[in-house]
Amino acid sequence: MLSLSLRHSQPRKTMACVLGVAVRSVLVLAAFMATSSVCKAIEWDPRGYVLYCPCMGRFTNQVDQLLGSLYFAKTINRTLAIPPFIDYPCGKKSHGHGIQLPIHLAPNIYVPFTDIFDLEAVQEYHSVISMEDFMDDLAPYHWPQGQRIAYCSRKAADFNEDSYGDWICPRPGNPFQDFWEYFDINFDRSEIWDDLHYNVDYDEWRKGWVNTYDPSSHPVITMMGAPAQFPVTEANEPLQRYLQWNPETVEEGDDYIEKNLKRPFIAIHLRNGADWSSTCNMADGKTYTHLMSSQQCVGYHRDRASPVTRAMCMQTEVQVVREVREVAERMHAQSVYVATDHQPMLEDLADGLEDLNIEVFHLDPEKPQLDLYIMGKADHFIGNCVSSFSAFVKRERDINERPTTFFGWKGTTHDEF
Repeated sequence: MLSLSLRHSQPRKTMACVLGVAVRSVLVLAAFMATSSVCKAIEWDPRGYVLYCPCMGRFTNQVDQLLGSLYFAKTINRTLAIPPFIDYPCGKKSHGHGIQLPIHLAPNIYVPFTDIFDLEAVQEYHSVISMEDFMDDLAPYHWPQGQRIAYCSRKAADFNEDSYGDWICPRPGNPFQDFWEYFDINFDRSEIWDDLHYNVDYDEWRKGWVNTYDPSSHPVITMMGAPAQFPVTEANEPLQRYLQWNPETVEEGDDYIEKNLKRPFIAIHLRNGADWSSTCNMADGKTYTHLMSSQQCVGYHRDRASPVTRAMCMQTEVQVVREVREVAERMHAQSVYVATDHQPMLEDLADGLEDLNIEVFHLDPEKPQLDLYIMGKADHFIGNCVSSFSAFVKRERDINERPTTFFGWKGTTHDEF
């Protein structure tokens, strides 16, 4: 799971400023000067802002939609308030005084973007702010309660009614309602559109957003979901370069690699949990060319894409050992790193690679980002065609010109037929 991050009941910087002003002594001026850099106000962007709930999927799905949302905000020329990543309970959680809560009662964990990535790197592409800073420093003065509008399409609002029977944008339940409540955001009304689309590559749709929602009268466009497609579009894949790991992740990942993984090393990603097995039942080699993130293998053009097979989606122990061994022999690998959601197949791999004197490692980190970091740094990566977790790694490796192959797939990737 992701690392826990708690918000204070009052804005963090506001509290620091109040304390500085409240000091009644001869050191008042010195205290104020000491806190002035912390209290420095963030300037309001008159171009307006885009906010959204990252309410679909886990970490790498949320990253896919973040990339699309960055492109959307840049294209309509508004600052993007980057939301925290939502981490969902995957088992019973300890909640205060050691009490164990059932999974359906355990709270979500909201991990600020800056706990994982470098915000300044994203600002090289477009104007962004963390949602935490937006709510602490800007919302109280420029987007106060009474002026908060929820935006959504007519389709999203259909049959979603308030107590008066009017169609509205905010949806009940988790993660939707829980996310906005986490930031103490209550919407005063809904703005429902009929003929707009998130695909702002088309100039008419871009103009539609700009002209329909002028920032002078609509300063904050607050989406109920990400204004982006899933999986990430081919055009937006290169935006991965702006997601730079924060120093803590880099240090932790490099330290593990240095102490354990002899180069050249192979990293592999295995998806084989029960829920994934159900997904892979659809991969019959006939029906679907695009299944979740399979575009990373078969390409984005459906008319030229090969159908997804079971071997591309979920692998047997025999298949994994065979395909890892093929790569290991070719590159004279010294070690193998396994990232997985369920079964790492350590004994099978150790037995199957024993004569090659290859060590096999599996960390099972508390933060899945550490798996992603290590896989990104491997000399060779073998991923899962259908998984967005593998897709994150492939995009990063493509940018850094590191080789990637996939289990069950021998074709050429990305429409290069």
